[in-house]
Amino acid sequence: MSATVTPIISGSSTILGIDAKAKYTFPFQVTIRLDDVGGPSAGQMFALGIIDKLTSTDITGGAHIAGTGTIDSDGLVGPIGGIRQKLYAAKAAGATVFLAPKTNCDEVVGHIPAGLDVYSVSTLADSLKVLAYVKANGSNAAEMNAKTGTLATCQN
Repeated sequence: MSATVTPIISGSSTILGIDAKAKYTFPFQVTIRLDDVGGPSAGQMFALGIIDKLTSTDITGGAHIAGTGTIDSDGLVGPIGGIRQKLYAAKAAGATVFLAPKTNCDEVVGHIPAGLDVYSVSTLADSLKVLAYVKANGSNAAEMNAKTGTLATCQN
């Protein structure tokens, strides 16, 4: 995009600047409830929720999935704060699978509630790969992954 920028005088200074923003125009209505979200840590899960709604089949295969992580326009999943608390909250809510930013794995190790399988993700593509694997392998996914090492976890 090209733009003409004209400097302005402010006191004894000349100021030149732009304000760049990412703006998306969707060919459909997107509504996200942010009432209980305190920051960008739900970005990855919002993105997966939108993909799930746009896909003709359930991308989770019926598994109770939870996760966290910021997300940028390139699909990179970034670190968040309070991941240990989020692991326990996810388990208490019935989740069996948790998608954790790879950059938070050092905080996850040794703090995973029993019965919660935590996968390490760096990109939205990684997250979709985990969901496809869990969908294909059902309740045996964690056991199979432990044997094959197909997917990254915070333990490997």
